[in-house]
Amino acid sequence: MTTKTIQFILGFLVVGLLLVIWTTAGKPKLNLGSSSVGNDYYATTTDTNFTASGQLLKKGPGTLGSVVVTLGSAAGLEFYDATTTSSHSNHATTSLALFKTTATAGTYTFDVEFTRGLVVVTTGAVGVASTSITFR
Repeated sequence: MTTKTIQFILGFLVVGLLLVIWTTAGKPKLNLGSSSVGNDYYATTTDTNFTASGQLLKKGPGTLGSVVVTLGSAAGLEFYDATTTSSHSNHATTSLALFKTTATAGTYTFDVEFTRGLVVVTTGAVGVASTSITFR
């Protein structure tokens, strides 16, 4: 084989490799569902035995997505930007949302950010019937 033939073959392979890289690079990531990975919400549900006197749902920064009330209750819910209800630097002082005992069934969308953590506290009677809380 001559030097020119080897150079031609190597040049052809380099051009082919560059073509493959160019056609596959920059393709968008495949999203499954309505949100991309990392933007999905976590959820927790409450029932008639749910009692939260300062239950930490998420520690660190995040977003309170929505609260879905499917059945009214004699108890209310309060959401705080905190890690605990105990008195210290991260206790519950910044209120994110408040649901009174007479909350009407429906979906309440907030998409409000918190920095310390997400704490939920029940108010009034014991138990919150059939409520879903989404957060990330």
